[in-house]
Amino acid sequence: MFNFKFLKETKMKKIILFLFLFANISYAMNWQSNGNISALLNEMLFSHWAKGGENQLSIITLFNYQLRYDSPDTNFIWENIASMGYGFQTSENYSFRKNEDKIELSTKMGYKAFNQYYYSFNLIFRTQFDKGYQYPNDKDVVSKFFAPAYLIANLGFDYKPRNDLSITLSPLSGRATFVEDEQLANKGAFGVTPAKYDTNGVIIQKGSRIRFDFGIGTSINYAFEPMENIKVQTKLDLFNNYTDPDIGNRKNIDINSETSIFFKVNDYISANLFMHFIYDQNIPIPLFKDIDGKKTQVGTGPRLQIKQNLGIGFSYAFK
Repeated sequence: MFNFKFLKETKMKKIILFLFLFANISYAMNWQSNGNISALLNEMLFSHWAKGGENQLSIITLFNYQLRYDSPDTNFIWENIASMGYGFQTSENYSFRKNEDKIELSTKMGYKAFNQYYYSFNLIFRTQFDKGYQYPNDKDVVSKFFAPAYLIANLGFDYKPRNDLSITLSPLSGRATFVEDEQLANKGAFGVTPAKYDTNGVIIQKGSRIRFDFGIGTSINYAFEPMENIKVQTKLDLFNNYTDPDIGNRKNIDINSETSIFFKVNDYISANLFMHFIYDQNIPIPLFKDIDGKKTQVGTGPRLQIKQNLGIGFSYAFK
């Protein structure tokens, strides 16, 4: 199921080691840590159900860990977050389909400027574990480990009125998009420059495997408890690209928003709701129409991507 060939990717290993270096520099520092691991289960079972239905089983495993250093003496804040998830679903009509797959590592350092404002530097890395397909087509790969991968660096100001709220403005924001798969790169997937072909359809210049963008970024992170045993964590990332080769796209804003709602039953059982929204002008989404009763692709275009998971299962918090 997994392709462990990625372990040989030197570029990937350097980035991972670089990001995790921040979390392992010194045990002498006053670190505060917390984490959570959960396994969510969704099941639908039908037997002689007159209205029809399809048996389904879905399992999602999530891991989140935060490591924070706050020094009032030096006015220095250092926050590190690792967020990972993998899940799949099966039914009577198919044996395996991925429904969750993410790796996100981030580190943010801030030095107090005045009052509740900090100079900040933020580094974020995102990719996925496994291959992705445009279901119901499970033959053509549309994504995989490090295709895409994003490395984002933000330099700017952070407003922190309290520990559970952060609003960051980064006038200097750079984003590198990696597509370490030749076929996807040749197609120009995820905004990289596609391959060039001669009149016979032969590649004369391979597609680029990396794309650099530079612009302004804004990030809002907020966690709160609206009532007892309910916790909400939400973040919104906005990016405006100064340097998009398509000048018409420079007015557009890329959106990445994630919200998690945890309903605690007891120390080990919880219900979780996850919502993820993405809008990126440089990611073409297949567009379909019903033609003669058959779902047919008629083109591609930017669209708001939406993913939602709701489940109940095992949850364990640790420090």
